[in-house]
Amino acid sequence: MTAIWRAFLGSSAVLLVLLGLSTPFIRPGTGSYTVSLLSFGMLSVMFLGSALFIALDWDPLEELA
Repeated sequence: MTAIWRAFLGSSAVLLVLLGLSTPFIRPGTGSYTVSLLSFGMLSVMFLGSALFIALDWDPLEELA
C-alpha cells in the first residue's frame, strides 16, 4: 500500500512544482488565479496527507485481509 501513497506523493509534488513555475505568469484577480489557488489547496492536502500516511505506515485495507 505504501507504493500507492508514494505515487500520490510523487505526482502531487510534480504538479505543485509545475504550478509554482506557472505562478509568475498568472495575474491576480483573474479566473486562472482562482483556479490556481484552488489547485494549490487541493494538491497541498494530497501531498501532506500522503506524506502522513507514509510516515504512519497506514493501510486502509488492513482489516479486510
